[in-house]
Order: sequence, then C-alpha cells, then structure tokens
Amino acid sequence: MLDKIIKEPFFGFDRKALQFLKSLSIKKNNNKEWFDKNRNIYEDFLKKPMKELIDVLAPEINKIDKEIVVNYKSIFRINRDIRFSKDKTPYKTQYSAAFAFGRVKTSEVPQFYFHFSHSEFLFAAGQYSMDPVFLKKIRTFIFNNFKEYKKITSGKLLRKDFGEVQGESLVKLPKDFDREITESRDAELEKTLRLKQFYVFNTMDPEVILNENFPEIIINNIRITYDFNKFLYNATK
Repeated sequence: MLDKIIKEPFFGFDRKALQFLKSLSIKKNNNKEWFDKNRNIYEDFLKKPMKELIDVLAPEINKIDKEIVVNYKSIFRINRDIRFSKDKTPYKTQYSAAFAFGRVKTSEVPQFYFHFSHSEFLFAAGQYSMDPVFLKKIRTFIFNNFKEYKKITSGKLLRKDFGEVQGESLVKLPKDFDREITESRDAELEKTLRLKQFYVFNTMDPEVILNENFPEIIINNIRITYDFNKFLYNATK
C-alpha cells in the first residue's frame, strides 16, 4: 500500500533513451528482431521512466484542471499501426503521451500532446483530428464566440512561445458559414473558419528530457496553452 502512495521522484530520462530512438530510426534496425534484442533498453530507459514521469505530472496537471485525465493510458504505444500504411516499419521513432479533458486520450478530441525523438522534443495543444462532427462544433463555437477566441489566441505568452494557430485549411468557406461571413465581411474570422485543424506547437532540443526539470517544462506548456485547449474542448461538448 505504502509503495502506491510514495512515488519515486523523476530525475529525467537517461541519454540511453535518445540513443535507443536514434538506433530505432535506422531502417535496418526497425524490425521485431532488433527490438526484441534491445527490449530491455526500451523497458528500462523509456517505458519505466515515462510511467514515473506520468506519476509526477498527474497531481500537478490536476491542480490546473481536475478534468484533465492523466494516467498510464496517456502513453502511446511505440508500435505503429501499419494496417493502412504504405510504410510497414513496425515501430515509431518517437515516444509520446497525451492528455485530454474528461477522458483518456483519443485522437478525435482536443488534447495536450508531447513526444520526443533523438532529434527533437515537441509539445502541442489543440484539435489535430479533422473529425467532421467535432470540426463543425468547433467552427460553430468559434463563430459564436470569436471575440473570446481572438483574445485567447492573441495572448502574449501563447503567441511568444507558440505563434499562430496552425492547421490545414479549406480553399473556400464551409457552406454553413458562407452567408454569415459574406455579410459580416470579417477576413480574420473567414480565415479561421476555413481551418480544418486548430493546434499550436513548439519544439526544443531533445536533451531537455534528460533534465530533472523536464516535468516543469511540460506543466508550463500546459498552463500557457490551457485557455486555448479548454476553449476547443468546450466547443466539442
């Protein structure tokens, strides 16, 4: 019982984690035979410390918002889904996790996401999926609350660390909004509603994962992107 209450502190990933991912990125190594030979490295230097990281992050993220679900299921498998892909390499070359509001991570909804590889650490927040149901809800919510959306996305910290909202874009406005935008003649709103994704991201040197303050970097990024992601989540309800 006591071992479930007292969590080990997180001191950062070992450099062997980055070395493993670098080796895995070499095509001749990205196969089950090589992975099985090096599985102990994966277990000891990626899987185990990622769980320790989650243990540290969970209570801190819940201080920001108790609705954000953080647990071991937040971690993505390193195995790739190759069923519908031309690339049949079985393993991802980055290790990742994500946190969503009200549920375990799922690709359809807004979430906080991070991954690291041998070449980068990436943190992202927002709606990456182009699921038509959620996308229509988000566009409608933005249309009805555009002043709030603009205030959030033009915030100094968000702009400084993440820049503008990213995503694929339609050539023309969705039919549902065509008449309203034509009447309002709001070019910024039009540009926003043509987006098919709504996310922000930044990247850092991958060696940030080696530091004991790595959890603080993730927490800080969640704080900066929280209002943006919460807005999108509220849109999908």
